[in-house]
Amino acid sequence: MTHPWRVSGIAPKPVRIMVGSSVMRQDRSRPSEIEEFLEELRRQDAAPATVRSYAADLRAFARWFPEATGETFAAKAVTPTDLRDYRGYLRTVEQKQAATINRRLAGLRKFFVWAKGAGRIADLPTEQLKGVPPAPRTPKALSKREVDRLIRETERHGDKRNIAIVQLLRHTGLRVGELCNLRLSDIAISERKGEVLVRAGKGNKDRTIPLNADARRAVDAYKAVRPTVADDLLFVGQRGQPLRPQGVQIVVQKYAQRAGLPEVTPHVLRHTFAKHVLDAGDDLATVQRLLGHERLETTALYTQPTARDLEAAVRRLEADAGAGEHRR
Repeated sequence: MTHPWRVSGIAPKPVRIMVGSSVMRQDRSRPSEIEEFLEELRRQDAAPATVRSYAADLRAFARWFPEATGETFAAKAVTPTDLRDYRGYLRTVEQKQAATINRRLAGLRKFFVWAKGAGRIADLPTEQLKGVPPAPRTPKALSKREVDRLIRETERHGDKRNIAIVQLLRHTGLRVGELCNLRLSDIAISERKGEVLVRAGKGNKDRTIPLNADARRAVDAYKAVRPTVADDLLFVGQRGQPLRPQGVQIVVQKYAQRAGLPEVTPHVLRHTFAKHVLDAGDDLATVQRLLGHERLETTALYTQPTARDLEAAVRRLEADAGAGEHRR
């Protein structure tokens, strides 16, 4: 049977029963099997909040089921098709977030495992039921103006090591662990060009990243004052000890806060590097190689427009409309 909402996408109206001269809503939200399952959770000392969450999610399904199928809710009446339809209903009609849908499906899985153990059903209708993948988020990146503020504060208040750290992160997209593992021999700088060799990056692959003039100047200035120590790591602490990722985090956050930029991390600078390279017109394959991504799909996340991109697009339309009015 195909229920009308599945074709039209319109949610069904609640069932109403006439009693004398009054109208009352039929209560189908507390089937005995669900109440038995909840009681079993309480016997297992589940937290009250956990029981309330399961109760709300399972009762929501129990309300939907008879309205969508025309049948009374019972564990044995639910089919894999019903569960897929319910997942679709949550996505398209109620427009729930992926996390909410997946939580509800997890509750149904647990309920049907209990139902099978209690002998109410022979097979699990949830066995092939897949969750909903979360929508990919555009990685956070700084605008050009924000990056300039960060660099300005670093140059004003930082020493040569910290300036080199921020400039390398900004102009190479290195992961913080890759930065900390750089050796002196991994940096090659001449008068007009330079490069950094990333050894055994993510995926255990080496890659070479060109250094622009800003990065070359910052690294050269730091190397001139770097402490002479036995370890040949490029970046070392004040006492010559290896610089750890946590130390790099502190450096970046220190100057970001001075610049009025909250929640800036070394990884945000990596995202910023990737976004700016793409915005400059380079292709995904180039950015993939610079970042050391194994899959092009990972790099493609940087092509998703940010809220700032959308706002700029609307502003451009306003500017174009104004120019048109002026020409007329």
